[in-house]
Amino acid sequence: MKPLLSNYPFVDTKDIYDARKKHASVWGPFKSKVQGKKKYHLVHNRCELQRSSLDYLSCTAGVHAESSVPQARYFLVLPLNGHLEVEVNGKGFSADATKAVVQVPWEHYKWRSVPMQAIFYGLDMALVNKSLPDGFRGRCGYTLEGSYRNVLKQTLVGFAESLDDWATGTVGTKRLPSFFKHMEAAVAACIADGIREWGAGGFEAGRIGHMPLMTIRTFMSDNLETEITVGDIADSVGVSIRTLQKGFVDHYFMSPKQMLKIMRLDKARELLKARKSHVHSVNGACKAVGYGHAGRFSKEYADRFGETPSETLKLTKALSH
Repeated sequence: MKPLLSNYPFVDTKDIYDARKKHASVWGPFKSKVQGKKKYHLVHNRCELQRSSLDYLSCTAGVHAESSVPQARYFLVLPLNGHLEVEVNGKGFSADATKAVVQVPWEHYKWRSVPMQAIFYGLDMALVNKSLPDGFRGRCGYTLEGSYRNVLKQTLVGFAESLDDWATGTVGTKRLPSFFKHMEAAVAACIADGIREWGAGGFEAGRIGHMPLMTIRTFMSDNLETEITVGDIADSVGVSIRTLQKGFVDHYFMSPKQMLKIMRLDKARELLKARKSHVHSVNGACKAVGYGHAGRFSKEYADRFGETPSETLKLTKALSH
């Protein structure tokens, strides 16, 4: 994917110290370190609007970061690829190509990512709160999946392309026109709708055949420890494998086999990080999520989370003592 917001340069650097300095001017100081052996190259473009900000970030290395500088905005973090984990005021969330995270204003923040590309959209609190019931305000964060995540991705990519077109046009030096205010309001309304739907437990209202997507995901989750196949999933849904695959691509932009792998790895990480888990070894986690080959499990786990399963387990044991 070509960089979004290419006409709004902010930082393009291979130096982590340079990146820290420039980011401090926007979000305040972060403690950060690069993970892994890959070369570090950060591209981060940013456009400030009246009531929001739109950022595009691409980094070739995994990064751990932490900040105790309070932020007074909502932030939508929507990965285009890769995986990240954030901790907002002590509560953890994850995001990837299937789900986005809405971060609420925070006092303390931790970030952990693998190499990735992502869109960040910061919104003034009033822009979202006016569309939210009282009971949904002040929580640590929200996860947006399914149609809401997909619509937000398409909307924000289009938003970035429109901003770039405006910057290169003959009137690009003038102030942004009023229709960008309407785009801000549309994104905020979609996020608020997604949060309300999340609270009502009604996510993923789409269907494949006659079965709701949530029911299909539940069936997959309940059978992770078995060697379930795409054919087994199709049979449970009552459709052909081809229809199942098309439905997953339409809703999740990935095949059911890819989704199954993500669910298995996420479940393994949950087991390895749980202090009271019945899983006490990497091999135990591997078997618990239906992986038949420990070496492949370790490699795919490290690719997704930026650390090996044994490193995760070691940290969990250290925190337990």
